Amino acid sequence: MLKALKLFLLPIVAIMAVMVSCNKSTEQTTEELVDQALYSAQERGGMGRFGCYELVFPVTIVLPDGTTAEVNSYDEVKQSLRAYFEANGGGPRPHHGHRPHLSFEFPISVISEDGEIITVDSEEELRQLREDCAGATFGHHNPQGHGQHGLACFDLVFPITIGFPDGTTAEAADRIALRQLIRNWRENNPGATGRPQIQFPLTVKMDDDGSLVTVNSREELRQLKEDCE
Repeated sequence: MLKALKLFLLPIVAIMAVMVSCNKSTEQTTEELVDQALYSAQERGGMGRFGCYELVFPVTIVLPDGTTAEVNSYDEVKQSLRAYFEANGGGPRPHHGHRPHLSFEFPISVISEDGEIITVDSEEELRQLREDCAGATFGHHNPQGHGQHGLACFDLVFPITIGFPDGTTAEAADRIALRQLIRNWRENNPGATGRPQIQFPLTVKMDDDGSLVTVNSREELRQLKEDCE
């Protein structure tokens, strides 16, 4: 009788083990969700280490539920995403390429490989950046571990000097001052077609090892971005 009961229970136990294993395989960890959200946001705009542009902080991010948070760095982006996913639980693995969605409250600004400061006013313009970024290498990478190795190439070391299309210049003491300078210039020059430009030389802090690099020209900045991957 006992032997027969064991034989009856064995298939049930095996089925339950398979179901638990499948459930674990379809659930994602918080860090996997953070990686995917960051990867998706950067890929849409060709930004970060694998793209052509560097995001200018601070920015306001829009989380998957529509709530917003102002962040001053990618570390703060990760903190906000981590808190969101922990509060809302994990989630099933995405199907057909869909990933947790992270967006921005526009406008945002990015720095191009030539040192131009480009203002982006919408998701459509963000995607246009990606189309213009012929050197983007996102196709050679995936979201796994993106939050640890794929975010930024370098950080600007302030103060920096900005040159405007009308020939004037202004010094930005920090990131907040830079954002305000760009916004003020746009408001005062609504019909301008030129873009503000970072003045050289400038100093950047490399994201991978923390070293300081002096960049003397557009060509050197472009080469720096190309070497970042």
